[in-house]
Amino acid sequence: MRIAKFLFIVLVSLPLVSMGQFGPRKKSLKANIDSLSVKNSNQQILLNSLKLRDSTNTSDIKRLGNELKDLKIYTKDLTHKIENLSLELENRTKDHVKLKKQYDELVKKVEIHQILIRNVIGGDSLEEFEKQIELENKPKTELIESQKNFKTFANEFVATLRKEGELGLKAYINPKKSFYYLSKPGFIISVNEIKNINELADEIPWRTGYDAFKKSKFTFIEGEKPEINCDMADFYNKRGIYGGIEQDFDNISKSLIALKEFSPDEDVKINSQINEILQLEKKVVSFIYSTDGNLGFYFIKADGGWQLYCLEIEDPCSA
Repeated sequence: MRIAKFLFIVLVSLPLVSMGQFGPRKKSLKANIDSLSVKNSNQQILLNSLKLRDSTNTSDIKRLGNELKDLKIYTKDLTHKIENLSLELENRTKDHVKLKKQYDELVKKVEIHQILIRNVIGGDSLEEFEKQIELENKPKTELIESQKNFKTFANEFVATLRKEGELGLKAYINPKKSFYYLSKPGFIISVNEIKNINELADEIPWRTGYDAFKKSKFTFIEGEKPEINCDMADFYNKRGIYGGIEQDFDNISKSLIALKEFSPDEDVKINSQINEILQLEKKVVSFIYSTDGNLGFYFIKADGGWQLYCLEIEDPCSA
């Protein structure tokens, strides 16, 4: 009986001893499980974060890809537009060149017709008509008294010159002062001081120019000096006998300087008079120029009238 009771006690005590031994290990396992669960949770959060970031990057890549595609399309369209504009510019340039050529041809035709008209009607009527148009387009101003007097003088000078030639010039030259004659027989302008007006009779450029002037049917017109343009059919922008105020006259001194530069060893006697010439050139105030004969006359105002200081014979567009 006692043995049986002892065995009962032993059997009842065994589970209690076993549970007492495994209790701490269970707690340690549970702690490890909890730690692993936390780590797993953190890893899951990190994984979700990485998935979200990857999704965002993928979205950005898709967006950038679409933008790049749009840029390629835009670049292609822009290139096409540039090509069209280049082609249009090229066509317009060709049209411009064509129109410029037509314009130049029309200008030449007009110049030729003007020459023909002048030959038919004597030129004078056309010049008067052009002058009338200019006067109508400009505001009316009172002419100064000296210019009125110069017009009377110019008409007298032209009439005398046509009638008497170089001898007619004698009345307009101061015998006590120098008179200069400029001609252009070739590349350079020749400068001569005329002591005796009869010397002009042997000057071929003068004789040729005077013959053309004498046959001219133009009358004197107040206006600016005709301009020489070698690209024009008639060399001048207008034709006729014009006269008026001369400004900054330096034809003689400029020609002397050009002669000295072109041929420094040549002895030009009037080089010693350059200072005097420079001073007298400042006093030149009026001109008369004829496109028939290419003659230019330049005057100094002195003693209440005009004295001839320089005769110039141009040779438009010569070498």
